[in-house]
Amino acid sequence: MDKISVIIPVKNEEDKIERCLEAVFSQSLQPHEVIVVDGHSRDKTVENASKFPVRIFYEDYHTRAGACQIGVENAKGEYVAFTDADCIPERNWLENLINEFDNGIIGVGGGIKNIGEGLWEKSINLAMKTFLGSANSVQGRFFRDKRYVNSISGCNSMYHKDDILKIGGFDTRLSTAEDTELNRKLSKVGKLLYTPQAVVLHNHKRGLKDFAKRMHQYGYGRAKSRLWDLQVVPPILVLLLITSLVFTPWIFFGMVGIYAAMLMVMGMKFVMQERSLKYLFSLPIIYLIEHILYTLGFWIGLLGYKRGKVA
Repeated sequence: MDKISVIIPVKNEEDKIERCLEAVFSQSLQPHEVIVVDGHSRDKTVENASKFPVRIFYEDYHTRAGACQIGVENAKGEYVAFTDADCIPERNWLENLINEFDNGIIGVGGGIKNIGEGLWEKSINLAMKTFLGSANSVQGRFFRDKRYVNSISGCNSMYHKDDILKIGGFDTRLSTAEDTELNRKLSKVGKLLYTPQAVVLHNHKRGLKDFAKRMHQYGYGRAKSRLWDLQVVPPILVLLLITSLVFTPWIFFGMVGIYAAMLMVMGMKFVMQERSLKYLFSLPIIYLIEHILYTLGFWIGLLGYKRGKVA
């Protein structure tokens, strides 16, 4: 059987790592090994991970990409699969990923189902399920049909180890969007496939502050990765709209009105779906935070480059 190394980058995840590892070691297809790469946690993450038969390494890049690279370099498996400590893979996760590999397929990713409690967590999850929240990205939305894609998620993916090493591995400066950058390089030599059969449950537990930070990082990372797809259209449209404010202000105010109406429609949609009036206010706030911070991050990433750690 093909050997699979599961790689989990972690930092200060003492409350989540055990549940993740329980799911990984309960797979229908058992991994050859599980590698936990720690970013020098200050809590009991390593102690809790050590309750399981894992190989533990440490990274000094201070980035998620650096942790992933350390995992790949030390993996003994032919395949490497990635997930996060805040994810709970379903039982057939590894089996359904590896079954999709065929000639020309260089990477396989699965679906992500966001879970969580509380108004803001639920509002974020609802927003991410929509086109307005995640466009056509399988990294943000769960799609029910199999498809070829430009990028697969870093918390639900599998590759041939040698393919990653051949294209130079991860950009260890990246603390986010490292999966997008890796997939951009890999897609030049093979196809990336998404399958809805390989599922992980994602319990991000983000409030508004963490969500805003993450959206800024996503925008920054996508710009630095130079992955030109549908997700770059909104930041470009915002620039054009700002320009129109000088020359044709009626276009600017008209588009702002349309955008505001779209947010209210989405709020009403989830009020009826969830039977709670609170989503009429929370969903527009989530969309505003996402779009504004993503756009800012995108233009900062596109126009400003600093040597060293990225985002």
